[in-house]
Amino acid sequence: MVILANHSFYGTFMVKPEETVGQLIYDLGNKQWDIPKLRELLEDILSERTAFDYYEVEHNFATIGRRTRLLNARQIEQGMGSKEWIILLAIEDITARKQSEEKIRHMAFHDSLTGLPNRELFSDRLNIALIQAKRNKMQVGVIMLDLDHFKDVNDTLGHNVGDILLKAAAKRLSGILRKGDTVARFGGDEFVMVVPDLKVIEGIIEVAHKIIDRFHKPFLIDTNQFIVTVSIGIAVYPNDGIDEVNLPKNADIAMYQAKKAGRAQYMFYEKA
Repeated sequence: MVILANHSFYGTFMVKPEETVGQLIYDLGNKQWDIPKLRELLEDILSERTAFDYYEVEHNFATIGRRTRLLNARQIEQGMGSKEWIILLAIEDITARKQSEEKIRHMAFHDSLTGLPNRELFSDRLNIALIQAKRNKMQVGVIMLDLDHFKDVNDTLGHNVGDILLKAAAKRLSGILRKGDTVARFGGDEFVMVVPDLKVIEGIIEVAHKIIDRFHKPFLIDTNQFIVTVSIGIAVYPNDGIDEVNLPKNADIAMYQAKKAGRAQYMFYEKA
């Protein structure tokens, strides 16, 4: 049970002194917080006279939500020659730091405008899909696409409208994804998708048709409606490439072939 706590502890755990001293630490605050592992850790210290340093735990407060704490604990004698031992437990609230670290991690792997994965995260997910495809003898499709005549939108209506359109396009593409698919933004108006676990080529053709159909529906920006079509290039593992470098490159080649053929359509990569 708790025999002493400082004022910071009361503020950290939102408890009053009269609710603390004499109570079990994992029962404080009318059970507003839940640390299942803490009981086990403290009992290990009592039985083994060990210590733990910088152990992170998370728990939920009814009033302020989920918080992250950093714990440091060790057992010490209560007095010289005493046979009684107490646990000295230091607790630091690191929620804000963890949230900041998570934000930095997200920014490192996601596009700042649309929130979609960026090139680095896309390559990692494609590589994983290729490893699984090789093991399971499946195919993986890569779809490269961009918005037809997007430059005209930026030039005539401004970059703010262009950014709104890009975010709306990202949302529309995300709505097409199956479980396990990935859509990323490579920059500008260029997006790329990974379609893993293909048993037959018709699977990726179905995805391409869905994209084209969705982009024939108008985007509403302010009071204006825009119909912005897409040109799509497709490359499929293993016939069109076997790694995370060549597959997107060949899908990009196919996309430009689709543009030359009149836009608003898809084309498969064809070896020269």
